[in-house]
Amino acid sequence: MALQNVFQQKIENGIQNTLVQTRINLENTLSNMEYASLQLSQEGSVGQSLSKLLASQRVFEQMQLTTEIQRNMNLVNFTNPYLGVILYYFSDPKEFRFQNRDIRTDFEIEALPLLSQVKGASFYGPHTTAYKHSHNSVFSMTRPIDVPGMKPHSVYIYLETNLTLFEKIINKKQYGMSASHILLNQNGKVAYSDDPKLFPPNSDFSLQSTASDYFFQESSEQGWSIVVAIQKRDFEKEFRSWLLKYGGISLASVAISIALALLVWRTVYRPIRKILKEIRLMSGSKFNSQLKLTNIREFDTVLYEFDRMRSNIKELFAEIEQKERTKAHLEVEKLLYQINPHFIHNTLNTIQWIARMNGQDEIDRLVSIFTRVLHYNLGKEGAIVTLNEELGALKDYVALQRIRYDYQFDVRFEIDEALLVQTIPRFILQPIVENALYHGLGDEAGVIEVTVVTQDGYMNIQVKDNGAGMTEEEVSRLLLHRSDTRKAGLGIGLNYVVRMIDVHYGESGRFHIESQIGQGTAMILQLPMTSRGDG
Repeated sequence: MALQNVFQQKIENGIQNTLVQTRINLENTLSNMEYASLQLSQEGSVGQSLSKLLASQRVFEQMQLTTEIQRNMNLVNFTNPYLGVILYYFSDPKEFRFQNRDIRTDFEIEALPLLSQVKGASFYGPHTTAYKHSHNSVFSMTRPIDVPGMKPHSVYIYLETNLTLFEKIINKKQYGMSASHILLNQNGKVAYSDDPKLFPPNSDFSLQSTASDYFFQESSEQGWSIVVAIQKRDFEKEFRSWLLKYGGISLASVAISIALALLVWRTVYRPIRKILKEIRLMSGSKFNSQLKLTNIREFDTVLYEFDRMRSNIKELFAEIEQKERTKAHLEVEKLLYQINPHFIHNTLNTIQWIARMNGQDEIDRLVSIFTRVLHYNLGKEGAIVTLNEELGALKDYVALQRIRYDYQFDVRFEIDEALLVQTIPRFILQPIVENALYHGLGDEAGVIEVTVVTQDGYMNIQVKDNGAGMTEEEVSRLLLHRSDTRKAGLGIGLNYVVRMIDVHYGESGRFHIESQIGQGTAMILQLPMTSRGDG
């Protein structure tokens, strides 16, 4: 029942929408005639020429004005192709003047069926055209104009639509079923009907569905209304046609759905089940099962790719097993290598104890510093430490090197104490200072300045020497990791520094070298600020 109501509502909406378009077309037609009439009134040049003609007493001037009026009226007709007959009507005596076409002798404006009156204009129709050689139906209008020297409302402008416009507006075929148009004037009486026997002109009309018709109405702001009457048998026929179409479409949709379901099962679901079976076999570590194809190119392509992936996974598992065996061997070797540092520490402790027993304070101090340096450098590789810890180890290294070089150089520290708790990769400062010592100062006495400050959210570390400086080519070799610093110190080098920055900070960390011949070298580290414990 709900479906029937939906179909009925759709049919009614379609009829109503068509009727709305008919009303709009008729409104536009009447409005266009009203606009054209203003060109012939006193507001336009044609109406002004008419007033001059009626007031003139000179024959030559009257002839000129008559020719001008006739020419201008033809121009109005040409620029408004929807217009048909155009003329001036003089009611006393009854006379048509300046008409653009031949007028029937029995044509009377007073007998035209009034449709509505709006803003001083009267609209008529539909009625038979005033044109002598046609019997087509048209819409028309009159507008009174005041001419000096004549009685009020004694001169009228008359215009009507062309002979084919009425049929375009009142088109019954657009509804797709038998329909009758009824035009009601501003008094609610029938001004026109396709079926004058059932709805005679000038009769009262009631918008009530009868036993044989449905009515749909549209009212215009111009005062008139248009009604369409649809015979019930045609309406019900259209309704049944909608039901049959919907039923046919529904049955076709069900049939197509079933066919598609079968097709999907054959071409999609069954091959997918085969693929899932292969996946389950692989998840159960069964890598040697025989591949079963589906005979569908797309799915077989997937299966071939899956089989290749399965082979790659099998090879990766074998590689991982081999690496685990290798790793176990390395762990054993690592334990063996750890014996050596413990032996070194124990030996150094023995030397330090003998030095103290014999009162060798300088040797005791040297061994103590070297022990701390060795302990820090042989600690866990790649660990994260605080800046304070890294500086402590650096100072021990500097003290050791100063003893070695008989205090021929000096290292000065300028540290922002608020940064001491910041974390950095361990053993990142010593290679920079070591490079400044061996490559910056060389065999000459000099000063190395280590500065750590905050700059734009970064921890800015600068190691600067007052040595001989480097050329751009030498700086490039250092930055391209071609410098070999393993010949001195502990042999880590700047390549370790660059690698640690990349590992821990990526593109956020920065390292660059500034140097000029004769003005020393500055190596600058810029690391993002972190809190203690971050890595």
